[in-house]
Amino acid sequence: MKQATNLFIALFFILGVVKVTQAEEFYITGKVRYADNNEIVTSGVVKLFNEDGSVEAVAPINQYGDYLLGIVRAYYGSDLIGFPNIEPEMDFVPTGYPNVTDPNNFVPLNVTTNLTNIDIYVQRIVALRPNVPLSSVEGKVLNNGTPVKDAIVYAMQGETYFGYGISDSKGNVKITGLPVGDYILVAHKLANTSDSKPVAVTEKPAGNVIFNVTPKTGAITNNTPFTYGLSQNYPNPFNPSTVISYSIPTDGFVSLNVFNSTGQLVKELMNANQSAGSYNVEFNAVHLSSGIYYYMLNSNGYTDTKKMILIK
Repeated sequence: MKQATNLFIALFFILGVVKVTQAEEFYITGKVRYADNNEIVTSGVVKLFNEDGSVEAVAPINQYGDYLLGIVRAYYGSDLIGFPNIEPEMDFVPTGYPNVTDPNNFVPLNVTTNLTNIDIYVQRIVALRPNVPLSSVEGKVLNNGTPVKDAIVYAMQGETYFGYGISDSKGNVKITGLPVGDYILVAHKLANTSDSKPVAVTEKPAGNVIFNVTPKTGAITNNTPFTYGLSQNYPNPFNPSTVISYSIPTDGFVSLNVFNSTGQLVKELMNANQSAGSYNVEFNAVHLSSGIYYYMLNSNGYTDTKKMILIK
């Protein structure tokens, strides 16, 4: 009888542990699409990073653009990034949720329950024109002279991406296949400050570009932006609601308004003083008709406008 009682207690304990473990398991699901045309991405991986910038989970992107991340415990302020496969399949740059490359503008996730429809809209690498001379650029990412691993360096012209590289254990980074021209190279690393350098890429490969990033401490947090920015709304096209993300690096008055195709104001989303930070605003167009709309951000002399499509 005693053995039977002990066995029952042991079984009850085991089942209790299993139940607790299952209760702490969560998943994140969604699709990965291209930000420029909403087409699905059919290869690559999605990675979940904790607040320290360490990888906590990885999941492949399947042929239908879907991913499924299994999470073994709760996480707060986590970042989600979509990565392409290695060349020659690489046709987009690493992009954080929902659709940006600057970690200061990522929308962090609190994984305390199952999260669905967490879609990532990745930034495409521009298609190269034929017969254009190609070159490369090399550099090093440092923190006060110490090599920094896994920093992502983007090669950009305006808001167009031409390539990227990821620093190795010695801080070395190389971006290949760049058309000859002038670029801004931007180095980002999660939980660190960012750095950027202008570089002229000629037929002779450019080298010795040094980036300096440092870990963030104190009041500097993930929602202190690096620059002003207005992101493409997601999803887009949408029905009936969508989310608009923007960032302001300094305190000031912010206006965010929506206009129809004739320039008529249809919705004031923000008209107030705001502290420096990254913000998300939901726009619900349930009472509007299908069509093209524009949203404009104004703050401290910065202005940007983007187009969105409502389909009902």
